[in-house]
Amino acid sequence: MKYIPIIILMLASNSVEAAIPARELLASLYSKSNPATQPEDFNRELGTVTVESLSVVEAEPYPAPPTLTYADVLEAPLRAVVRVESWVGPVSEAGSPKSTGSGVIINAHGGYIVTNSHVVAPGDHFRVQLADGRWREATLSGTDAVTDLAVLKIGPADLEEIEPADTTALRVGDIVFAVGYPLGLDQTASIGIVSGLGRSGSDTQLTDYIQTDAAINSGNSGGALLDAKGQLVGINTAILSSSGGNIGIGFAIPAHVALAVADQLIDSGEVKHGHIGVVLGAVDEMDSAKAGTLDWDGARIVAVEPGSPAEAAGLKADDIIVKFNGHRIKSPESLRTWIGVTRIGGNIDLEVWRGGAHLSFTLKPVSINRPGAASIAELGAVVKPLSQADAAPSGLEGVRIESIRKNSPAEHAGLLPGDIILSINNELVTNPQVCDRLVHEASGRVGVVVYRSGMVRRLIIGGSVP
Repeated sequence: MKYIPIIILMLASNSVEAAIPARELLASLYSKSNPATQPEDFNRELGTVTVESLSVVEAEPYPAPPTLTYADVLEAPLRAVVRVESWVGPVSEAGSPKSTGSGVIINAHGGYIVTNSHVVAPGDHFRVQLADGRWREATLSGTDAVTDLAVLKIGPADLEEIEPADTTALRVGDIVFAVGYPLGLDQTASIGIVSGLGRSGSDTQLTDYIQTDAAINSGNSGGALLDAKGQLVGINTAILSSSGGNIGIGFAIPAHVALAVADQLIDSGEVKHGHIGVVLGAVDEMDSAKAGTLDWDGARIVAVEPGSPAEAAGLKADDIIVKFNGHRIKSPESLRTWIGVTRIGGNIDLEVWRGGAHLSFTLKPVSINRPGAASIAELGAVVKPLSQADAAPSGLEGVRIESIRKNSPAEHAGLLPGDIILSINNELVTNPQVCDRLVHEASGRVGVVVYRSGMVRRLIIGGSVP
């Protein structure tokens, strides 16, 4: 039995004349699909089958592909991104604000707006422009210098709030939108991708930034970083640039950090940052093999502070922490940030690898008692990153003391220009930002380990050697 292929022509228009003999048309199509054959081959294949006619079926025109747009997705969240003005003295139409930036409505019922601390810091009076152009006076609920976040409050104004995303599911390559009020312009949205996660690089002590190439410029600070669903993934905060303008390297505070800090600022006007009493380091191949993990993610415990919640819970040096309250930990910076924004007294569930065993621990963070100093400079030491010109052994990490202020706490402690600070309170110092954070988090005394003339020395700023 011979099977003859049936050819169905779906045409958008009558491009084939009905008068064309059916057998002739089929023979032509057969020859085109089989170049080595001749028309008589088709007749031989067809045999005694007679083709009486060929029907030409006219189809509807093929629809044009849909236009790619995120306008519908962004329509609602854009209404929750506002302009923020910080004034010194009362707001006056004849004057001008001390600084401007952006903000995000996170609680429509209460009128709460999260923004950056550096946006509101210069002023004592504030006002907010909603996306529809309405202006509202605002009051400051509180600021947190550690995370560079602040919360403003405005009265009832028929507001809309932004839905937060699960930032733990964020991946490099995800599409994001930076929304704010850059360079004095009205509300502006730019598109990009997540370029990196767990980044440092700003002057704040937070070191778990989302990096993006979406355009962020002056005035975008405090604005929203949205995902492709229009959900909030971050608060735009800083850029890395030699010119002061956008070069495609911007940083946003993860939404889970911003919202945790905002909750405390709304409740009490301040943030009590906590710790569990561990010194954390990165995981390398040797650490991973020793603990029995399959990768290098997580945070290794370098040391456990005596009398700390970590010691009481049973954590030990060389443990590798891989999960915090069910969230996978990628780096020590990420874990430190999670711990730092957890409410004092709240439960922390940690999953740990130790000697091939997978262990679980539950503990509560305790408050960090802060000294008056917010940075190493306030203690009288000016530091800079290590460079090849510094006489430091290969592989040594730290910061070099550039100068010491006369009669300062740093001078009284015995620090000298040229000293290389290796650690503060048993935590490694890798750059000036980490150095400032550790000073800020120190409880009363600042224990400094320095490298000087081939020797490692320990000094105490603000007290005697224990």
